[in-house]
Amino acid sequence: MAILILISILLLPAPAASENEVTGIIGESVLLSCDLKSSTAIDTARLRFHWQDESERVLYSFDKGEENQHQDSLYTNRTKAFRSEMSSGNMSIKLSQVTLEDKQNVYRAFATLFGENDKHNHPCRTTLLVAARFPTPSVTVNKTNMNATCSTQRGYPQPMVTWTIQDRGNRTLDPWEVQTNITLDSESGLYNVWSQVNITENQTVTCHIFNPVLRETVSNTTIVSPSINTDPAGDVQKGFTPINITPIIITIVVILVLILFSIGGYFVDKKQQDISITEQDISITEQGISITEQGISITEQGITRTGH
Repeated sequence: MAILILISILLLPAPAASENEVTGIIGESVLLSCDLKSSTAIDTARLRFHWQDESERVLYSFDKGEENQHQDSLYTNRTKAFRSEMSSGNMSIKLSQVTLEDKQNVYRAFATLFGENDKHNHPCRTTLLVAARFPTPSVTVNKTNMNATCSTQRGYPQPMVTWTIQDRGNRTLDPWEVQTNITLDSESGLYNVWSQVNITENQTVTCHIFNPVLRETVSNTTIVSPSINTDPAGDVQKGFTPINITPIIITIVVILVLILFSIGGYFVDKKQQDISITEQDISITEQGISITEQGISITEQGITRTGH
């Protein structure tokens, strides 16, 4: 009977490791969490644990106070544990500088607490997904060809591209209405996106880039404004005739100069007389400008000084 009980104990399954899935951003850090869930404080002088990937390369090792004696060179200077929290059972580590090579990797934590009754434990299992955020796409409009183009670069994984158009309603374009080209950069391993749709005037078009790992969408919207007729002088509002004011300014300047010249001469010839310029002295008509006191006449034919 005792033998049967012993066999039953040996056949009992080991405690299942906690399953976890996390997403790391390329170039940033990610937390691989693990908790031993100990009801009492853990003596770190009796604790040994390590993390390894599915190729059994060691990310981090802790052996009774010594760190990373067995660490693989792939993870050098990339992992950090929380030593002050180990006594409470926190076996988590931070993995920095996430790369594409880390994608879909399964990491496992193994722990041993040495003592009279040595306890071996496989407490945690974490799958790492890797992603890179796509920047907000740029949307440009070509009114010659009447199309809109959307582009963005250096994201991961391959995204989904959709367009919505709002004119009399709001609708998502069907795939056959969209021309999209997604390419993989051979050096970086990241994706570049180019997409184009046909447009008409007075439409509002929006390009959406969806990242399936991050489950986030970046979008950009533009309004296709009506074409404006222009002439060589520039944009001109319909019904408005431009006026060239340069000749008017020149005429005014010439008048002022001649008035000052005539007044100066008047003072030289008649120092004892007062100067009086009245509405009768200066008249501006459709035929031109006439200053009778000084004998100056400006007409369409030119400037004439009749003189005293």
